[in-house]
Amino acid sequence: MADGEVGASGGDAEPGGDEGFVIEELSRRTGLTVRSLRSYQTQRLLPPPTVRGRTGYYGEPHVARIELIKDLQSQGLKLSSIARLVDGQVGSEADLLRFTRTVTDLFGERRGGFTSATELAARFGVDADDTPALIAQATELGLVQDVGDGTLEELAPGLIGAGQRAVEVLHLDAAGALRVLGTLRKQAEAVADTYLELFLERVWAPFVQAGRPAEQWSEVEAALLDVRALATEALVSTFELVMSDRVADVVDREVVRGESRSRRRGGRGR
Repeated sequence: MADGEVGASGGDAEPGGDEGFVIEELSRRTGLTVRSLRSYQTQRLLPPPTVRGRTGYYGEPHVARIELIKDLQSQGLKLSSIARLVDGQVGSEADLLRFTRTVTDLFGERRGGFTSATELAARFGVDADDTPALIAQATELGLVQDVGDGTLEELAPGLIGAGQRAVEVLHLDAAGALRVLGTLRKQAEAVADTYLELFLERVWAPFVQAGRPAEQWSEVEAALLDVRALATEALVSTFELVMSDRVADVVDREVVRGESRSRRRGGRGR
């Protein structure tokens, strides 16, 4: 099958202009490779082209969809998540983009300022030899991002501060403190996944089935913010309950019983 041809027998997308354009032209206009475009179609990110003969023709709606996908990626969404959002999307790209931008702004931790590898290493008590490993670990955890010229943007200043305090209070080394943050992130991701799956099932799916009415976008956005509040409340409350139980156990085991054992040993020594 030649470039520009598709395996589908038809499509409901209208080509741009009188004739539309083939996939190579779509590639040129969007800066994506033909392979990437075909992958987008397979993942249901891109509507099928209009087929005439054996050739698929694309139009401006396809260009707009790709620009939407790029923008959503820049908001931090993965392609799998974008595919679920745009599946069946018709004529409301602007609403979807506004929605995701709003949610990203509300959910995302406020970014901090900029720092350097040397400054970050000093905050964690790391010498020059271990600095590259620190930066690599912090980057992998999503705490910082290299923006060039030796500058690091702090993507999660609160977590960076928590790691630094763990070094100071718990006497961990930098690698140990970041490993703790990594563990906490995985546990938080499990909570987020639980509530977001519920949102997709109970709110988003019915909204999509209803044809994504324009007047319901604000309700969907409000529901997601409520889900955030629910997840946060549940996570904090559960942590407080578990932490209280664990502290009581530790105090009983290490302080009360430890003091009792110490007294018994002292009594035997008399």
